[in-house]
Amino acid sequence: MNAYTLLIPGFQPVSTRIAVAKDGAEPIVLDNLQLSADGRAVTAESPFGPVSVTLADARDGDAPAISISASIDLAEPCRTLDLYPVFGVELYNATHLFTHGRSMGGCKTAVLPKKTLTTEYWEDDGLRFTSFFQTVVSFAGCKLHVTQPLRQRHITKVTGRADGTTIRDFSIGTRFEFPAAGRLDATVSTFASVTDGFKALCDYGDAQVEVPPAADPPPVGWNSWDYYRWTITEDEVFKNAEFIASDPVLSKHVKRIIVDDGWQYCYGEWDANSLFPSGMASLASRLRKMGFTPGLWIAPLTAEPHSRIAEWHPDMLALSEGGDPCLAFECMRRYGFILDPTVEKTQRFLYDLFARYADYGYGYFKIDFLMQLFKAPRFHDNAVPRGELLRLALKPIHEAARGKADILGCGYGYEAGDDMIHTVRAGSDIHATWGNAKRNAVSVAARAWASNRVWTTDPDFCVCRGPETSADPDLGRLQCLYVYVKPDEKQRGPAPGHSWTNGLDSILEGEARCLLSVALVNGGAINLSDKLYVLNDRGLDLVRRTVSAERGFAPVPVDLFESDVASKWLQRTPSGFRALLVNWEDAARELALDFGAFGYAASRGRDFWTDAPVAAKDNVLRAALPPHSCLLAEFAK
Repeated sequence: MNAYTLLIPGFQPVSTRIAVAKDGAEPIVLDNLQLSADGRAVTAESPFGPVSVTLADARDGDAPAISISASIDLAEPCRTLDLYPVFGVELYNATHLFTHGRSMGGCKTAVLPKKTLTTEYWEDDGLRFTSFFQTVVSFAGCKLHVTQPLRQRHITKVTGRADGTTIRDFSIGTRFEFPAAGRLDATVSTFASVTDGFKALCDYGDAQVEVPPAADPPPVGWNSWDYYRWTITEDEVFKNAEFIASDPVLSKHVKRIIVDDGWQYCYGEWDANSLFPSGMASLASRLRKMGFTPGLWIAPLTAEPHSRIAEWHPDMLALSEGGDPCLAFECMRRYGFILDPTVEKTQRFLYDLFARYADYGYGYFKIDFLMQLFKAPRFHDNAVPRGELLRLALKPIHEAARGKADILGCGYGYEAGDDMIHTVRAGSDIHATWGNAKRNAVSVAARAWASNRVWTTDPDFCVCRGPETSADPDLGRLQCLYVYVKPDEKQRGPAPGHSWTNGLDSILEGEARCLLSVALVNGGAINLSDKLYVLNDRGLDLVRRTVSAERGFAPVPVDLFESDVASKWLQRTPSGFRALLVNWEDAARELALDFGAFGYAASRGRDFWTDAPVAAKDNVLRAALPPHSCLLAEFAK
């Protein structure tokens, strides 16, 4: 016997095989499967040791489900071992595919059939997909919801390939790195057939919570990154802070000032550079006197080659396959070493770093590039499971900041759980462009299940600067993508596929409303990131409305499983509810949203962005929307 059958309640029988792979080789499909008398266990011999798969009844919220546990008794240690209790499944007549990234961004929502599957940056990765934690394949009458727990000791992923309306090679594999001989237990997977896909996502979120998020929304902030990037200075921080403090609307709502990348000497050496001559303790003190909570960006696990850590403390650095420190970090052609959290000296360094800045008065830390940790192939203690590495790195940071500062995990591996951070990025980096606004909305919608349930979700910045909303003479001046131009590049100027020709501040006013509307209905973090004092009246109106808006609860992306990008959203607010319709397309489109299907009733409301009256006839909101536009309507109870 070379396959066994999954009998998922309410779903067609699924035939699957079992496979194992060692040291990165191709998976070996096992063909000697033995089924137990009760049909609940499958055993087989593999070249690396006996394998066992156990099936058990489970629950997925209200739905009956089946769970799959797998183990192997590994005969001898190896570099990597991949165990696939589910391998090579084919699912027919699929209508939609929902996949989930391991960290910020990386989600896909695609109506099938498709020619390509893409992520936030529109990279073409053909029709293959990789998914973590939650995967949903939709069919005409139901949805197959496949889950693994959020907390994982060993990283598990779902892979497959979309072929028209067939999902081929659907497989679930757990990877063990540097496993010792003995029993290895794979992450448990659960299969359920559900009708309400979004409820299933949220039920999963409820089951994963260890520390519930705060009931009150986080303060609105301003962050230096998206406009200034590495050009930020102490003077510019205070020009924006002073503008906020003097503005009759912004001053009432913006309470955090966050200095992002660019303040430090270098990654790994976290002291002020010459652009912050007064030092970071003075900056924090001055911001607090102005009534703001100061925040600071730090990439705690990265050290550039010229940092003192890299030069003098190589014993703190993660290792190459050969065992020497290596430049595993890379972002925008900037390279660095990775700090090894299994080393006690690294743990002390991280605690002291964050304790120092918390004592300076910083009440918010944006910690970044956390997933870069996993680019290092070896650590001084390779017995630490890969799913525990990030938790090991976070522990001293959490302890140093506890009771003093909130923590945003950016580039955060979700398997680290919710108990040591407060806010987690949902999408990838946003910029003031239409393409970024549209692409980022995919993962914001796909992560709505976690918003205000597992943690506060961060949709990234609320930006609006562009040719219609800013009086900035430097608009378009910042060309930070030239780092991607290689010496042998012959193309100059705008061309398809040449990322360095794309500006980061080209968004139009109507497009900015779409970006800001998605951030508002997300119900999580709100952080401005424009050069505020050069926005014109139209731009200032957008940011004033954004920061003064009533904070709402977690959203429902209504058409999440019927679209490539969710265009219909509902959000409950303390005084009523919001409805958002977005036309992401390049042609005019009419959209309709029936409130009754979601327990809402209303006939008259207002357009959030214009204050114009909005009518919902027969409890249905309809709008004929121009390209790249939206209607965000608010309705009272």
